[in-house]
Amino acid sequence: MALPTSGVLDLSDIQTEFGGSNPISLSEYYAGGLYVPSGTSGTNGAVPTSGEIAVSDFYGTQSGITITVTEGSGSFGAYHVGYGFHTAFALTNQGAGPAYGSVSPTTYDGATIRAIARITVKYNNTPPPGFYISLSGNRAQNFFTSVNVQGYGTLLSSNATRSVWTNTTGTRTVFGWAGVQPSTWDGTGTRTVTIS
Repeated sequence: MALPTSGVLDLSDIQTEFGGSNPISLSEYYAGGLYVPSGTSGTNGAVPTSGEIAVSDFYGTQSGITITVTEGSGSFGAYHVGYGFHTAFALTNQGAGPAYGSVSPTTYDGATIRAIARITVKYNNTPPPGFYISLSGNRAQNFFTSVNVQGYGTLLSSNATRSVWTNTTGTRTVFGWAGVQPSTWDGTGTRTVTIS
């Protein structure tokens, strides 16, 4: 939940939103540091990455980022049928796969978003149908804590199957929740996911 846009705001509010332990120090909360994701911004603009920082920099900020998915759909023979957003090679190391949909913003904490999609058919059922997020680079299991999927609810990263793939388009990490099928993700309209 976002911090207030005005009024009383103190260090304990920032700690509750972004995490941390006592004693609280404002210097723990630079963007791109241990607790505040890169690119975090609020009512007064971007949270500083270094230098002068004030409690007022945190008005309207939140620990997660909401991503708008303009849905598309795609299939690649019997290999892949999906709904949401997907770039070629996003979820496997085999074949180009289809590209469809778009996202805004296109990055999360320095990682390019390669896919946010509901997959209903996968080649040889590997990985199985489910909900997937693919991010550039080799990302740890705890790179994020949870994702709230519009039309489904909250998924925990600790419950995801994590895979790392490398091919001609680079390295990416795929987080997958087998069996998760938010039926409202049908290839049309827009949906949101909030990554925290």
